[in-house]
Amino acid sequence: MIIFKRLIAIICVVSAFFALNSCTKSSKTKNWEIDLTQNSKNPYGLYIAHEEIGNLAKGKVQDLEKLSELNIDPAKAKNYAIVVISDESYFDSITLQNFNNIVKNGGIVLISDYQDNTLDTIYTNNIPPTTDFELTTNETFNIQKKKLVEHHYFETFSNDFSIIGTIKYKNKNYPNILKKQPKNAKGYYLFHAEPLYFSNYYLLNQDSYFYTKSVLQHLKGRTIIWYNTDKTYASSNTSMMRYILSEKALKYAWYVLLTLLFIFLIFRSRREQRIIPIYKQEENHTVEFAKTISSLYQENGEVKDIISKKIDYFLYKIRKTFLIETDDITHKNFIEIVAQKGNFTQEECYKNFEILKNIHQKENPNQHDLKIVYDIIENYKQKANI
Repeated sequence: MIIFKRLIAIICVVSAFFALNSCTKSSKTKNWEIDLTQNSKNPYGLYIAHEEIGNLAKGKVQDLEKLSELNIDPAKAKNYAIVVISDESYFDSITLQNFNNIVKNGGIVLISDYQDNTLDTIYTNNIPPTTDFELTTNETFNIQKKKLVEHHYFETFSNDFSIIGTIKYKNKNYPNILKKQPKNAKGYYLFHAEPLYFSNYYLLNQDSYFYTKSVLQHLKGRTIIWYNTDKTYASSNTSMMRYILSEKALKYAWYVLLTLLFIFLIFRSRREQRIIPIYKQEENHTVEFAKTISSLYQENGEVKDIISKKIDYFLYKIRKTFLIETDDITHKNFIEIVAQKGNFTQEECYKNFEILKNIHQKENPNQHDLKIVYDIIENYKQKANI
């Protein structure tokens, strides 16, 4: 028995050694996955952009965790610029209203995102992976991509947009930066099609650095409100362990803690007597089982089927709670009732239920549509307390 325990202890120590060794090696390997969050030091992270944007735009920087909490005095809006750089952001109706108020009073909103969920219907496309391209603002920049990924540009947009930046590929210019100044507004919006050009890898390249500086010249001297994607759902791939392993002191402290834990377990197993097991009454795991089944269904099911059931159950809850018909969720009487019950304006309710209706009627909805449906429904249920 003693020999067996010693053998188990030796196996644990050897396993811990190889685990620590593999973690150390993997931490030295560069991760080329797109991770547009401000604390990421990977090549395609935004750590340098967050640290340098004040110098590039010659202004002060303030972090913002939630776009819906923007609260800027209209009289001082001309001194502010909002910067949103992400691979996926969702702008709700409150955020869009805040953007409009800032732009109306002289502020600037810069958005660089792959998702087409901005204020107007603008659609992006992409150029095949290549290193033969140029970027142009008021100057021309030759930039090399180490990893061959696609270049995004704006393919479709309305006439009230003006082109202020392009990407040149095979002697043809494609819109890369758009500017829009709404009617009677003192400020304007800037839309950038490729957020990757703001990442760490590009800002360490001289041409890329000056290209970013040229893009940010519109924000010169303003107070920059930086949208902190590390603090929101937009950074779903961040975690506590990732942060611990990214800091050298915390990483080695974690390794020492694991080593001491193994040593403690080894000596404790030698000194303690055999524990008499305590038999507890079997617990009811029905809720956990239902959650597991629903998670498996969401991962393996069809997006259209999931969206359809999500909307149908939501409308059933409204019928049961408010005792109203849901045959036409954009009807005036329906909108008046749900807006009053949920403490929304009729305009907000009409817009959100029209989005649900359009997505429900789509032939091939995607994961992004599912995310929008989830956010709209959960936001309404929370405010209406249903």
